[in-house]
Amino acid sequence: MKKLLSLLLSLAMLLTVSVALAEEIIINESGTVDNPEAIVAGENELIFWSLFGGGEGGFMEEIVAAYNATNPAMTVRNVMLDWGEYYTKLVTAVAVGKGPDIGISHVAKLPELYDMGAVTAMDKIAEAAGVDWSQINPTTLAAATIDGSIYALPIDTHAEVFFYNREILEDAGFLAPGEDLAPPNDAEAFLAYMHELNDALPEDVHAIAFSSSGDDPYRLWWALYFQMDGAPIITEDLEITLEKEKTVAALEYLKRLYDEGLIPINLEDFYGYFMSARSAATFISGVWCTSSLENIDGFKFGVIEIPTLFEKNAQWGDSHTFILPVKPNADETRMVEAMKFMDFMSNNGSVTWARAGHVVANINVLDSAEFAEIPYRSDYAQVADHVVFYEPSPFTYAIKAALIRQIDAFIAENQTAEETYDNIIEEIEAAIF
Repeated sequence: MKKLLSLLLSLAMLLTVSVALAEEIIINESGTVDNPEAIVAGENELIFWSLFGGGEGGFMEEIVAAYNATNPAMTVRNVMLDWGEYYTKLVTAVAVGKGPDIGISHVAKLPELYDMGAVTAMDKIAEAAGVDWSQINPTTLAAATIDGSIYALPIDTHAEVFFYNREILEDAGFLAPGEDLAPPNDAEAFLAYMHELNDALPEDVHAIAFSSSGDDPYRLWWALYFQMDGAPIITEDLEITLEKEKTVAALEYLKRLYDEGLIPINLEDFYGYFMSARSAATFISGVWCTSSLENIDGFKFGVIEIPTLFEKNAQWGDSHTFILPVKPNADETRMVEAMKFMDFMSNNGSVTWARAGHVVANINVLDSAEFAEIPYRSDYAQVADHVVFYEPSPFTYAIKAALIRQIDAFIAENQTAEETYDNIIEEIEAAIF
C-alpha cells in the first residue's frame, strides 16, 4: 500500500481549499463537526477527534469534562465527527498536517493507519506519562501492538453477545424468576433447545431477533468459524489461511437458523422487534445495546456470551482505542499531556465508559467493586478474553467488506456455501495482491 501522502494527495488538495474557504466551524444538528480540521487549539488545549455519537458520545463528553476539572496542564476539547466520515477526515487531515492531538481508532483499523504512516508509536511517550500497560487486557493490548511497538491505548472490547427477554422466557416456562439463561453449549443441542423454545412461544413471537444481512450475520459467522478452531483469514505475512471446510460448515450452520424458522428472514428492524415490539425471546447483537435496553422502562432482560457451540469459546469483537495521530514537528510535551488524558480515561473514566455497555480494557477496573455495582456488565465481561481479533493487516476493512458481501449473498440464496468461500478468496486476493 502506498504511503499516506501519495494515497491522499487529491483529498488533501480538496481539504486545503475547503479550510481556506471556511469562515466558521460547521456544526450539524447532531453535534458532529463537518470541518474539524478548521478548529485551532487554544493555549494549553489539546484537540480530540471522536467518532462517538448518541449515548456513547455523552459518556465520553462526561469523561472529558471530569478530566478538565482536574486542572491539567492542558485541557481537552472533544470534537465529535460523523462516524461514517471519521476515518476519511482523519487520514486526510493528517496528510496535510491538520490532524488532532488525540484520535480514536478501532483496533481492526489500526494496522491500516500504521501502514499509511498516520499513527505514532506510544511506548516512550507512555512511559513519560506514567502509563502502566500491565493493567490493560493483554488480548486487546496485543492487538494494538505492531512490529513490537504499541500504537494505541485500548479503552474497551465491544463484542457480539446474547440478550434475552426474561418475561417471555418465564411465560414460556424456560426461565424461573431470578434465574439466568443457560442454553446448551453444543451445536445440535442448542438448535434443539431453540426449537423447543420456539414451539412454546405465541405464534407472533420468534425465538431469535437477528438481521439477515450486514454486520451481524458476519459477526456470528466469525464466532462460529473460530469456535470451530478455524485458522486466521490471512496471516500477518499476507498468506491466506481461511479454511474452506470450516468456512462452509459455519455458513451452513448459520443458514439453518433462518431455514428452520428460528430467525424470521429479512426482519427490517430486528432491534425494534426485540426492544419495542418485544416479539422475540432472544436477540443477538453488540454489547452497546445494553444501555439502550436498560433505559426502556419496565423491560426485564438478561445477557450472556454467545454459547460455545463447537470446540472452543471464540467470539467476534473489536476495540475502541486512543491513538496519537502523526503531526508535523510533533511536540513531545503535547503528546505526553495527551497520554495523560488517555491514562485518566483508562483509570478514572472506565466506570463511566462501562455504562455505554462496553467491556472496559482496564482489568483493575473490571475487578473493582464500583464496576460490579453496574448491572449486566459483569454478566458478559469475560467475553473480552474470548474475542478473536484479525491478524494485523492493512487490508482488514477490505476483507471485512468482502466477507459481509459474500455472506449476505449466501443468506439470500444467491450462491452456495462453497461458492461463497471461493468468492471470498477471490476478493481477498484482489485486495491484497
